[in-house]
Amino acid sequence: MTSNLLALVVGCLLAVHPSLESFQERPSIALDHVVLAVNDLEATAARYRQFGFALKPGQPHANGIRNQHVKFTNGTELELLTAPKPADDLTTRYRQYLADGDGPAYLALFPRPTAPPRSEAPSYIFFGQRNQSPTDRPEHFAHRNTADNLIAVWLAGSDFKQERALLVKHGASGQTGRLDALNETSEMLSVTEGVVYFLPERLRVHRARPIIGVTFHVRVLQTAERVLNEAGVQFRTLPGSILLAPAVTGGLWIELTARRLPS
Repeated sequence: MTSNLLALVVGCLLAVHPSLESFQERPSIALDHVVLAVNDLEATAARYRQFGFALKPGQPHANGIRNQHVKFTNGTELELLTAPKPADDLTTRYRQYLADGDGPAYLALFPRPTAPPRSEAPSYIFFGQRNQSPTDRPEHFAHRNTADNLIAVWLAGSDFKQERALLVKHGASGQTGRLDALNETSEMLSVTEGVVYFLPERLRVHRARPIIGVTFHVRVLQTAERVLNEAGVQFRTLPGSILLAPAVTGGLWIELTARRLPS
């Protein structure tokens, strides 16, 4: 059936049965991944293995970028990345970030059915398509800490007008909640299978970077705690979650929780 004929058929059906409109795909947005820029990729990757994450090595880039991936079966991930030297605009930006220390650089979101214009997103946000690759293997998802999903991203700043407009346009719903990990009241926007927290600027880890933390869901919190203890990793235990500090993780807060966040 050609696209024109299909559109005609759908239009006729909606004219007769307006309720069928609910079956059309409505705008939605989900978390995709966070890019953590680090100066020493190998040392950071070794540390994340101590945290109980399995890592998938990335492919070398022509501009010198190297990366490793903490992946989950739904396509969300944390990407560990380094840029040894400024070879183009992107690597130059990464070198500027890294001069200020390790830390999160970018947040990728997954919008559907189509990505909005790039101008609608702030410079640290871009759009991804969930990184599911034919080269993925079961061992890339076999995290010893039982992590299985990226479910929240924490942002800190004084003006989130652009971020809020972008998320709401794609169906996100807002409420006032609490980020117990930092004991902070926060505006939170629920996206598809996840949450974005908006926190005060005073909580920034790096002065110019809005991304300050992430939350991963784990199936068994006691297993995650045992893995960290066996590796001698410093962490804080909270009701229902474990918190790793930026000094340990490479510049961002990491929460491991067995609780499902509100949607």
